[in-house]
Amino acid sequence: MPKVMRFLEAYSSSSPLLTKSGQVVFVSTRDGLPQLYVGDAAKPKAPAHRLPTANEQVRAPTLTSDEKAVLFLSDVGNDNNFHVFAIGVDGQGLVDLTPGEKLHRDAPIVARAKPDLFMYGAHAPSSERTRLFTQSRAGGAPHEFYADDRGGFLVDVSPDGAHALFVRVNADADVVVFDVDVASGKAKRLFPEEGKTAGANAAYSATADRVLVATQAVGKPSELLAFDRKSGKQLARYEEATEKTAGMEEIVATPSGDTVVVMIDCGNHTELRVLDAKTLALTKKVDLPLGLVTLGAPTKDGKRVTFSLSRADAPFDVFALDPKTGKTMPLREDERAGLSTLPALSTSIDNVRAHDGLTIPVNTYRVAGAAAKSPVIVLVHGGPTGSAKVRWNPDVRYLTSLGYAIVEPNIRGSTGFGVAYVSADDKEKRVDALHDVETVRTWALSQPWADGRAVIMGTSYGGYMTLLALARQPKLWNAGVDLSGMSDLRTMERLEDQSIRVYDESEFGILGKEDDLLFEWSPLKYVDNVVAPLFVFQGKNDPITPQNEADQIVKALRQRHVPVEYMLLADEGHGIVRRENRAMFLARTTRFLEARLNH
Repeated sequence: MPKVMRFLEAYSSSSPLLTKSGQVVFVSTRDGLPQLYVGDAAKPKAPAHRLPTANEQVRAPTLTSDEKAVLFLSDVGNDNNFHVFAIGVDGQGLVDLTPGEKLHRDAPIVARAKPDLFMYGAHAPSSERTRLFTQSRAGGAPHEFYADDRGGFLVDVSPDGAHALFVRVNADADVVVFDVDVASGKAKRLFPEEGKTAGANAAYSATADRVLVATQAVGKPSELLAFDRKSGKQLARYEEATEKTAGMEEIVATPSGDTVVVMIDCGNHTELRVLDAKTLALTKKVDLPLGLVTLGAPTKDGKRVTFSLSRADAPFDVFALDPKTGKTMPLREDERAGLSTLPALSTSIDNVRAHDGLTIPVNTYRVAGAAAKSPVIVLVHGGPTGSAKVRWNPDVRYLTSLGYAIVEPNIRGSTGFGVAYVSADDKEKRVDALHDVETVRTWALSQPWADGRAVIMGTSYGGYMTLLALARQPKLWNAGVDLSGMSDLRTMERLEDQSIRVYDESEFGILGKEDDLLFEWSPLKYVDNVVAPLFVFQGKNDPITPQNEADQIVKALRQRHVPVEYMLLADEGHGIVRRENRAMFLARTTRFLEARLNH
């Protein structure tokens, strides 16, 4: 445990908000759980103080338009039943604004010109139907102004609160953007045209007279389009010419109306671009180190846009960007205990040829200068969409310090490598993603630093791929570590949060129509093949991968006397958010691997 804590105490800070008075509000894990803190941006080394929120995780903070309070999400035990809370920036007046109906609520969005008005999307866990609410921070019940049976997200609100931007998600590559009139509840389709399909993300311009849509077609670079909100006419276009397979994941239009900042998802890292708001011409490529950057929010005057940045050798920290100059400045400069004494990490990005000629990008991590050969851990990212980016990962840092080599592949299905690559693992094509895992293992074990032992590990979809590989490739793996992975795609789709089922139908198959396909690619069907020892982590409150998925694989393996260690926690949901739980998980994983790899 003391070895583990050295790495976990190198906490992350993220989601920064910068006030006109120079205060920076942000989320940090410095006390072991994501909580709200306030510091002085002019004195980034001075101590920050914690706002007195409940002892549960905090997500998605946003400032009220008067900048006197922060709205944020918090749930109990990581169960995704988020409530919207408010607390003063001065630490006074904590209040639950949504104490009523049990819902999975998304991030609140404030109407910039209305001091008390905010909106959010929500759904019941048993339904994919998304409902949009408007509410006053001053009090009163929420008002539902729109609902969509297919499900999706509220992504932006006009400054006057008269319009809301909603994206309906039919599938990853089938997203529809709507402008919703809040007063009437009527929705107007903006993108794509009726009868066409596309993946998309969207935001309003500074005055909401335009809608900015980020999209990407098969074989084409991603592009940002500007449409007139009333007529739907396309007014401007930006094409990402440098990173030709990358997508655009986040869009921030500054309130001053002169610039737009977009985050470019390059698969194994992210970048920032600054565009002219009217023409969408590129004005700046922001100079950032290789890593993962996520956008925060603009200041009220538009002179700064906040962001968070993580590198392989540094946890997430908070920064501000000057869109006019492209220069960045740190908003915090906190000393992480012991960070400078951690072993140096060697990081590389390798390209591995797949069985069918595709290229599999792979992030590889080892202790710098290590002479001894290492067991290999193939770490599969969650998703299925999403990707493994070069970034700070305490699990990777800890395990490499013990002598493991971590190989993190972006197998087909990962984002940032083109639209065709994202869909190359759908349904029956899951076999090709499984081939990718085998290919990466073979490549890793052929390296001069590998000792011939291979472990597969992952969370969520990565946990599923861990179970699938152990069941379908039993001779290839010495052990597996599964966090929150699904074991039977049929029970998963029936019991999971039903809004997620929208994605899973296109990824895996439709329950009730394609049950044979779902079971064919379920680890449980081939559980009798599993021979490698397995460590399973599961949170009891998990709405995404319900506890049943872990229970049934553990039971089936124990009936066959396959070694299984099962870590079930009552105060966690999907994944692990509490530091003490992460420490215990890593300590137990270490003990498990040491015992089983040397057995």
